[in-house]
Amino acid sequence: MIRVAYGAPMPHGGGALNYLEDLIEHHDANAVHSVVFVDAALRGADTALARLAQQGVRVVRGPLSAPLDQFVSVGWWERTLRETGPFDVANLHQHVPGVGRAFLEGARRAGIGLLVRTEQLPRFPPHQRLSLNIRRLGLRIARGRLAAITSQSIVVSEAGRLALAARGEPLQRITSIPTAFCECAFAALPTVADARARLGIPTDTTVVGFLASLTEQKQPGLFLDAAETLLAEGRDVVFVIGGSGPQEKRIRARVAALHPHMLDIGHQRDVPAALAAMDLFVLPSLWEGMPLTVLEAMRAGVAVVASDADGTAEVVRDGETGRLVPKGNGPALTAAIRDLLDDPVTRRRLAAAGADFVTTRFDAGSLARRTEALYRTSLGTLTQQ
Repeated sequence: MIRVAYGAPMPHGGGALNYLEDLIEHHDANAVHSVVFVDAALRGADTALARLAQQGVRVVRGPLSAPLDQFVSVGWWERTLRETGPFDVANLHQHVPGVGRAFLEGARRAGIGLLVRTEQLPRFPPHQRLSLNIRRLGLRIARGRLAAITSQSIVVSEAGRLALAARGEPLQRITSIPTAFCECAFAALPTVADARARLGIPTDTTVVGFLASLTEQKQPGLFLDAAETLLAEGRDVVFVIGGSGPQEKRIRARVAALHPHMLDIGHQRDVPAALAAMDLFVLPSLWEGMPLTVLEAMRAGVAVVASDADGTAEVVRDGETGRLVPKGNGPALTAAIRDLLDDPVTRRRLAAAGADFVTTRFDAGSLARRTEALYRTSLGTLTQQ
């Protein structure tokens, strides 16, 4: 039995936490025992925490995400991991580089042999790379310390692997294990008519959707810009937007001004069911690791228009499995959506190709098997040393 302490320093629910949850849910219960350590102030993650509880996974809260936590909480984590353990592996799942440093440093001091770091985003967001504020400086220092003590690094895309290597980490210590969706969530998708009825969307229309956190990263404003342009052209289309986040107030005001051709469907607990209502899914992110909602949209048989942000380009192949546009380019995004609205045959072809591409490559069972194999191999190497 491999005993794993998973650190989840993200302050809110989202793709990084869903990745970890799907991984744990698909671990071989006879081979891996998991305990999850989350930030004391974690919010917006009730669904994820409930799923962990249903599996009997113990969840412990502690100081993980605040800037000072990276340096002053090491002793707390050392004591907590000793009291909660013993553990063979400590795996820190990061949503931003550097965050959670105290957890892994505490694990090292507690004598846990295999220290693993899973980086959802192996670089700082573009607008923060040159920032000189104290928080960013602290995270840069923490990132360097984490790289020094990590036994193995896991990234969710090939772009992530190359980014870590460019920072000087040995390629032989970096493994790419992509984000994955839970196949069980697609076992009983509602019909298009039922999915639309549940969300209050007309049945006999074309639906273009955005479903993600309402943050600068995901660029919901760029989606609304495209919607405004296309609706001004007189198109009989319904645009829907779902999610929550710091831009929520501003986005909701813009959505209300476009009603009834723009609908706010709010935060969706059942993402696959919401995606089933769409003909076209749009995600114009500025940066990504490997976006789960893109994989889920493709698996649901929905055509995708997305930006060429990091790992997204590894699954959305322009003209083959979807449409890919330069990140931050509003006119290109609008043009790609327009093209697929005007060409339903191509839209259906891309949707079918996307579903076929992700179904055989990005299931959560494969994610768990590959992670377990990495643990076994790495622990075996430590034993021989």
